[in-house]
Amino acid sequence: MKKLTVIFAVLLMVTGLAFAKKANVMNVEKGELPNDTGGGITINLSEETAFSKGGVSLKVESATYPTGDMFFGEYQPKKGVWDGFDYLRFEYVNPGKTPMGLILTVKPEGSDYTSRFDQPLMFAPGKHAIEIELTGACSNNGAAIDWKKKLKQWNINGKLAGPLYIGNIQLLGADDLEKLNGGGDDKPAKADKKTEKKAE
Repeated sequence: MKKLTVIFAVLLMVTGLAFAKKANVMNVEKGELPNDTGGGITINLSEETAFSKGGVSLKVESATYPTGDMFFGEYQPKKGVWDGFDYLRFEYVNPGKTPMGLILTVKPEGSDYTSRFDQPLMFAPGKHAIEIELTGACSNNGAAIDWKKKLKQWNINGKLAGPLYIGNIQLLGADDLEKLNGGGDDKPAKADKKTEKKAE
């Protein structure tokens, strides 16, 4: 009987792992910071705007606004393969009154402008979440992205109109995303899904 109980517990654990599709691209609350930045911005961990009790956020700011072309992200990212996940998600706070249009750029190893992934993002004023669907995502040339390929780099880039606070950047399965959003009344801001239309 004891042996059966142990086997059952192991099966439950394995099944749970199989269905749990979560991974951190950047665990801000554990103190992780971008290793790749540019454009005159400063990045610090901030307690003034957090997404959990006692947590911290990533504060992205500049001495002057609007900035020139800036970027922050990871070169040779720790989580280098995004295969098996359906969404990239993160919460943010834009404390200003102006929406900010930025871009998420993801570069697999060996990619160029046409074969990388560029997803426009809109950071509306206030606290929101951005969700980017990875399933079926296409590169700038309209070809499907192979998320099994190791990533060389990812970043958020563009012109910053004011300070920005960002929480943990996570990879999620569709079921996990549904559970995460199931109890909330405020629907998160969702980025436009990449289409197969070729870049002009």
